[in-house]
Amino acid sequence: MIYKFRVISDENETFLRIIEISKNDTFLKLHDAIIAACDYDPAQMTSFFVSNKDWEKLQEITLFDMKDESTKTIPMNKAVLKDYVSKVDDTLIYIFDFFADRALFLTLVEIKKEDPKMHYPVCSYETGNPPIQMLQDENEFTQMFNDLEDGEDFDDFDDLDDDIKGEFDEYNEFDDFGGGSDYDSEY
Repeated sequence: MIYKFRVISDENETFLRIIEISKNDTFLKLHDAIIAACDYDPAQMTSFFVSNKDWEKLQEITLFDMKDESTKTIPMNKAVLKDYVSKVDDTLIYIFDFFADRALFLTLVEIKKEDPKMHYPVCSYETGNPPIQMLQDENEFTQMFNDLEDGEDFDDFDDLDDDIKGEFDEYNEFDDFGGGSDYDSEY
């Protein structure tokens, strides 16, 4: 049987990938299919999380074997999809940027018979641009902010500063806290 996953992002409403993969494949194969569909660097650290309907992380499935006894993680190359996902509407979270805790969200939307003419896994549908894989510099953060912006102009904070200037002057007096006004000159 073939699992058909819908892959979406909370950063880009137009991004959508449909990945079809055998239920007997490993999470590593699903990882590879996502990397290919998004044109991501495969060397970056990633993890899947089996999740519930509220997108709460349950079981972690890691790219590399962490060999950590305190947390029970399973490496992707040993975790078979059918052992963790078995029915339509089951969900997975795919963390693709560990440092910023950014993710893609997968939902099993269909279980179907294998098409003998098709080579699985396959990205059978795509639209929109994937989120930037790693936010590393100011321009990428700005681009992400612009993608999320709802049209309000945030370029000029000077007007805001003028509006609130003097509003909090009373809290800058050290006399209220037992200190003297010559605090700056002492240190």
